[in-house]
Amino acid sequence: MSSVWLESQGISPQLLQTYKNSGWLEPLGRGCWIRAGTEPTRTGAIYALQQIPTLNVHPAARSALESLGQAHYIPLGKAPALQLSMPSGQRLPDWFKNLEFSENLHVLNASVLFDPITVGLVNVKNEGVVLKVSSPERAMMEYCQLLPHSAEFEEAQQLMEGLPTLRPRLLQSTLQACRSVKAKRLFLALAESVGHHWFGEIEISEIDLGFSNRILPTDGVSHPRFRITVPKTWIIE
Repeated sequence: MSSVWLESQGISPQLLQTYKNSGWLEPLGRGCWIRAGTEPTRTGAIYALQQIPTLNVHPAARSALESLGQAHYIPLGKAPALQLSMPSGQRLPDWFKNLEFSENLHVLNASVLFDPITVGLVNVKNEGVVLKVSSPERAMMEYCQLLPHSAEFEEAQQLMEGLPTLRPRLLQSTLQACRSVKAKRLFLALAESVGHHWFGEIEISEIDLGFSNRILPTDGVSHPRFRITVPKTWIIE
């Protein structure tokens, strides 16, 4: 629980001190409190973030798919990445960044990626609280934006293969709201190669894909249709 949220519920700093002295609450860091004797969870910490009025933050990319139960492939030997999205000019509080599960943290700039920044968000209930997260449609585009430096092509393909039920109407509106030509081209190239039925319902002519070729610093070839560097396995012969 953030101090800001607790104050909005009528709990004064003096009352917080009383709760601390009585052994009910303990500080997790500056501006955050936790019930004494408990450990912070990722879901609980993100929920606390989402109660801060000055922040607009939510799980994105693979982390959103995990929250929705749609990311089952776990890379061996790597700490799980925490991927969040928030607009330009906002920053996460230090108490959150100091938590163990923030060790491998990546924050996507929602202002750069989407207009409006709220497109394609959904609510999901985890651990008894409701979080706002990226929908599968938006999350997969966010994951593509992270390629190749902060995500992997192989995992991107495995994640896409696990998304046979994306919603064409939401997918269309999210693609049209996406400002990243790179993310859109990679998403479409990958979706075409995987061959889910919903790909045929996308009106690609209504999506701004830019003009020049996009060369990514990775081994691969230029996609003949979407003109961006992709693995050879993403190209349909």
